[in-house]
Amino acid sequence: MIATTTVAWLGGALIVVFSFAFVRVLQLKIQGWNREKISPLPLEGFYSISSWVGTLVGLTLMFTGFLETLTFSPINSLVSSLILAFTTGIAMWGVVKGLLREVESGEIKEIVPGKF
Repeated sequence: MIATTTVAWLGGALIVVFSFAFVRVLQLKIQGWNREKISPLPLEGFYSISSWVGTLVGLTLMFTGFLETLTFSPINSLVSSLILAFTTGIAMWGVVKGLLREVESGEIKEIVPGKF
């Protein structure tokens, strides 16, 4: 049997690997936009979706391992982790897509700390 802390650490490692991959995909899309005016959208390519889903799987594993460490049942931990990871993941997908729309339209504004 795998220890619950090992599951949590494995999930954390997956988060790091797949989120770096997703950030690299976004970086390449923005560089293509800057150099050759290639649209950063659509975001629904194989690499972006697979790296995003990999990050969500990592979040699910990490939260499941953490909740099991706190003596929650494995089924309840998995269900609540899936709900948490995918609801936040879907919302963040929309935020990233909106950001890329702003980049494409040229409406992106500088964020200055302390000024709203």
